Amino acid sequence: MFTVIGERINMTRKRIREEVWKRNAGFISAEAASQAKAGATHIDLNAGGDPAKEVEDMIWLTEVVSAAVKVPLVFDSTNTQALEAGLLLCNREGTIINSITAEKSRTENILPLVKKFNTGVVGLTMDDRGIPEDFEGRIRITRDLAKIVAAHGIGIGRVYFDHLVRPASTNPGQARFILDAIAATRAEFPEAHFALGLSNISFGLPVRNNLNRAFAAMLIATGCDGAIIDPREEGMMNTIYSARAALGLDEFCMDYISAHREGKLS
Repeated sequence: MFTVIGERINMTRKRIREEVWKRNAGFISAEAASQAKAGATHIDLNAGGDPAKEVEDMIWLTEVVSAAVKVPLVFDSTNTQALEAGLLLCNREGTIINSITAEKSRTENILPLVKKFNTGVVGLTMDDRGIPEDFEGRIRITRDLAKIVAAHGIGIGRVYFDHLVRPASTNPGQARFILDAIAATRAEFPEAHFALGLSNISFGLPVRNNLNRAFAAMLIATGCDGAIIDPREEGMMNTIYSARAALGLDEFCMDYISAHREGKLS
């Protein structure tokens, strides 16, 4: 299975923020439902439009989105009160918290919630020194995170690593580091998962969809089993289903065939 976390319900986006503050349930429900219909296995909820309102906005978003879709939610916040408020309302099997880093304050605040609610967790490969610029730095932090979650009694199979994709336009060579880091992580921690912010690769470039789809296929070939994307992006789900089928990751191509029957392939 490839984890597709639908990224659109994020209050850092102006339109989403405006509609949430209007309490436009119809608009937000449609955003959630359209992502699930397109192939999202999870829906990300980011209520960070205004720190003073984040808890109440997360409560409202959780109520609206959980009523609109049956897939698990991803609670996307550094505010533990907002995370817990959402989790108390909807904690379906497969729920994920987004996210921790190797920064001590993040792990100490959020991992107790991961354990309490038995959720998955996105692990960003950054620490108090920031985002590493090389393969070695990413693997070092991956190992650090694996030790940290184990110390909290959390299995590595509940971690979704995000090796922090950087734009190809401003960080030449970074994509190669990401691919190498995924392969190394998969080899060292075979039970772990991934949830990369895939579209960062194309930031600042024209016809971004070309790069996004090409990079998605590369990621899957390297061992990546999840991404945070807009599943409605043209051809993206085609690429994911096709790459997995071609690589033998989709047994007898059943997911590909089902997606075709359900109208998810263009």
